[in-house]
Amino acid sequence: MQVNTWETPNPGPWQQDSAHSPCVTTAALNELYPDGFNRGFSETFARYGVLLDRLAMASINGFTYHQPQPFDMPGPDGPLTPEQIGAEIERRASIAGQAFETKLWRHDLELWDSICKPQAIAKHREFADVELESLTDDELADHLRRVTAHLSEMVYQHHRFNVAAMMPVGDFALHVAGWTGRPPTEAFGVLDGYSPVSGSLPQEMVDAVEAIRSNDEMRTLLDGDGALDADDASARLDQLRAALPEVDEYVRSVDYRVIEGFDITGPTLREQPDVILGKLATGLHADAEEARRRSDAVAARLRADVPSEHQDEFDELLGEARAVYRLRDERGLYSDVAAIGLLRLTMLEVGRRAAERGSLDDREQVLDATVDETIALLDGAGPAADDLAARAEFRRALNADGAPRHLGPPPPPPPPLDALPPALGRVMAAVGLLIEGVLGELDAAAGDDSTVIGIPGNVGVHEGVARRIDEMEDLLLLEDGEILVARSTGEAFNAMLHRVGGIVTDHGSFACHAAIMAREIGFPAVVGTVNATDRIATGDRIRIDGSKGEVTIL
Repeated sequence: MQVNTWETPNPGPWQQDSAHSPCVTTAALNELYPDGFNRGFSETFARYGVLLDRLAMASINGFTYHQPQPFDMPGPDGPLTPEQIGAEIERRASIAGQAFETKLWRHDLELWDSICKPQAIAKHREFADVELESLTDDELADHLRRVTAHLSEMVYQHHRFNVAAMMPVGDFALHVAGWTGRPPTEAFGVLDGYSPVSGSLPQEMVDAVEAIRSNDEMRTLLDGDGALDADDASARLDQLRAALPEVDEYVRSVDYRVIEGFDITGPTLREQPDVILGKLATGLHADAEEARRRSDAVAARLRADVPSEHQDEFDELLGEARAVYRLRDERGLYSDVAAIGLLRLTMLEVGRRAAERGSLDDREQVLDATVDETIALLDGAGPAADDLAARAEFRRALNADGAPRHLGPPPPPPPPLDALPPALGRVMAAVGLLIEGVLGELDAAAGDDSTVIGIPGNVGVHEGVARRIDEMEDLLLLEDGEILVARSTGEAFNAMLHRVGGIVTDHGSFACHAAIMAREIGFPAVVGTVNATDRIATGDRIRIDGSKGEVTIL
């Protein structure tokens, strides 16, 4: 197989999404993800009056790229006239103004809490409770089709709430920056503890942790000494589930989720019982109120620097940002993260049968097949094992080579916000800040042989031994106080938070998962370094300064 040229699907600038998808995406996800992503972004931008039609997604050589597509891009009838552009700006300005007047994000949050989230969880559980091994081939094929359709809908659900999750947070941070002269990133410290699903004790785990805490025998079992192999971890988790219904309910409600990333290549929690034990242990020893105490202290310091005539507005904007902040992570975890895991488990069952029948060498080869090819394997057709092995090898080779961060011409400068109607400028500024906060990183590695430069993710200084995370097994070797060095982070990392002294990542910016996780737990983070994993090895002694965005190799 040959690498295609780096051609973009249409003219204009494209940027790789290394924060969410630093690696090549499998064929199945390349087929399934873009439609829901593009539909969701188009809807959320239109709902809030954003001057973009969408943040488009495309797969280029298997890597995920995005392009901000402005509303005035030439269409099939040619470019818009100045009169049409002016009328559309006026229309969107009216929508933006209404969004602020009605606090539209509150309506979206209510929709999420009362309808979308519970319905999604119920559907996930319905699929997860199916005993895949008991299905006939025809039933399994039908199940796979339904899981595939569910995933497409969950991708759309995730992204239809994007602006609701972004706008109040970005708006608060920019107002604080204007009032105090501080960087807007400092304002994110007031949100610690308000995204509990990214912290050490998410709400869905509370009952299980309380049950363990009140049972000395089970607490001792969870805190058992020594590293666990897969069999030991599975046996220990089975004991906890048998003894405590709350633990069993927790496991059943989360074990189908992929542990990290947005692809089927990573394991689900069901396949990593040691990670579930780690998450429970972290929650058992967590101080659930510590993060909010920190955030209240940050809020008090910032408020003291705000002119008195704006302090009531500070309080109001802070309340809105805190109320919606959890949507930042919930919309992914309870939507496509779960649905991707369900797709993985279903495809692996097809792979198991194909391997038993001699069509594949092992079940995981199926993960490089498309959904249609996976169904064909049940009929004794589909791609050969050698072809799928070649795809996997090619995917790994592409990952090793990496991808250009930017394709096409340089992006044009954003329109001057002060030239826009006030409400529209406010929307564009807030959304732009959060998109950059998630997707941004340095365009090129910076520093020297002893210094790695990145983006401040969370304040603080810590000196310790580096633990580079290349595989899931590396994460389980983490020791107390070590500094975790990874390309990016996912839910699996939450299982080891009680041991982390700091985090350094290649990808992401001040609003990425690693930064949020660091703020929730309270350790320093430096993110978006481009290549820290190439420059820092396990065992290196390093000092991380999260305030400056610097890592010193000692």
